[in-house]
Amino acid sequence: MDKIIPIFHSLSKSMRTIHKSSCATVSVVQSSILYEISLVTKPSMQAVAEAIGMDITTFSRQINTLEKKELVVRTPYEGDRRIYLLSLTDKGSKMMNSINEIIAAKMEIALTSMNDFERETVLRSMYVLGEKLGGA
Repeated sequence: MDKIIPIFHSLSKSMRTIHKSSCATVSVVQSSILYEISLVTKPSMQAVAEAIGMDITTFSRQINTLEKKELVVRTPYEGDRRIYLLSLTDKGSKMMNSINEIIAAKMEIALTSMNDFERETVLRSMYVLGEKLGGA
C-alpha cells in the first residue's frame, strides 16, 4: 500500500504534464471538455459537465470561452429550450485531433522502450485501472 501513493502522484503529475504541453491555446480543462463533446453526437451541457465533474455554472463559463474561440457551438434543444446541446466546430474538431495526436505521440515515446509483452501488459493494466476507477 505504501507504494501506491507515490505511484499515483507521479503518474498524475506526468499525465498532467503531457496533457498540458499538448494543449496550445486551450487549458487542460477546456481540452477535457472538447474531448467529452467529441465522444457523443450533440451531448447536453449537463451531461458533459457531469462527465468531467464540474458544476454547471463554472462549466457554462468554460463553454462561453470555447464559443468565443470558435471551438464549440451551443444549440437550444427543440424539445426544451432550457437544454442546450453542444457540438464541436470544424476548428474545434481539428484542435481536438491535434491534441489527441500529440498526446498519442508522447505516450508512444514513453512506451517505445518496452518490449511488446511489457507494452501490452501496461496498456491492458491502464485500461483495467481506468475501468475500476471510473466508478470511484
